[in-house]
Amino acid sequence: MPAPLSVDLRKRIMYAYNSGIPVKQVAEQFYVGVDSIYKLIKHVNKTGSVHPKPLNNGRKPKVTEKQLEKIRQTIQAQPKITLARLIKELELPVGTSALSKIINTKLKLRK
Repeated sequence: MPAPLSVDLRKRIMYAYNSGIPVKQVAEQFYVGVDSIYKLIKHVNKTGSVHPKPLNNGRKPKVTEKQLEKIRQTIQAQPKITLARLIKELELPVGTSALSKIINTKLKLRK
């Protein structure tokens, strides 16, 4: 998927379109597809802004902030708890390797 058009280009396209220039001519002038202009027009009419929608890159985390805090509290209260037991007690939706990574990277808890 290509990157969104720059805000400056979006503004210039909308200015040209609002000045009465036909969509096909605007597309040729700015070297963009006609469909891109129609999508931009629809987006501006819907949101009132030329700024692109935020990108939704990557996976959503399986462990919530609330669960992260519970993990931290449990480990601090029971430092010798196993990963498998922690998963079972807190009913976490991850495996032991993922939990180990979460503890090391997100919570920054080390042995």
